[in-house]
Amino acid sequence: MNEEISQLTLSYELLHLIRWLVENEPEQLKQIIADAMSSGLKEEFKTMYVSEQSASEAMQYNIIDFLSLLEILLHEVTEDEQRKELLQKKLLPAIDHIDGAEYPAQLVQSSIDKVSSKLEKNPKKNPQELLFQELLKNWNPNKKISH
Repeated sequence: MNEEISQLTLSYELLHLIRWLVENEPEQLKQIIADAMSSGLKEEFKTMYVSEQSASEAMQYNIIDFLSLLEILLHEVTEDEQRKELLQKKLLPAIDHIDGAEYPAQLVQSSIDKVSSKLEKNPKKNPQELLFQELLKNWNPNKKISH
């Protein structure tokens, strides 16, 4: 057997992700499998007649490729979440100055989301300024007329 594929190392995070997916998303995993079957996997199963040794090696490579992809995607999502948290921290001083009576939480959150995407495209812009501009664009003040 090829020495290169005789050892498989998985990160603790990846093992945790796999366990979480199995426990919390079995229906979505089932749907992914069903989609794969209808997209050609069923036909590939019919043509899988190869020698046992090459099949074993192919399966090991496939498992390694799949787990490597999961690992990469997990790191990408983790980095994205960390970026979002950092952005939220940069916006905290501005968020603290927003009057909750004038700006509903949903408006503030949608403004934060829009500012986040703008900052991803142009990170040198001032996050607080962008947030206040976005809030002002969508602000509909209650007119209080006193007689």
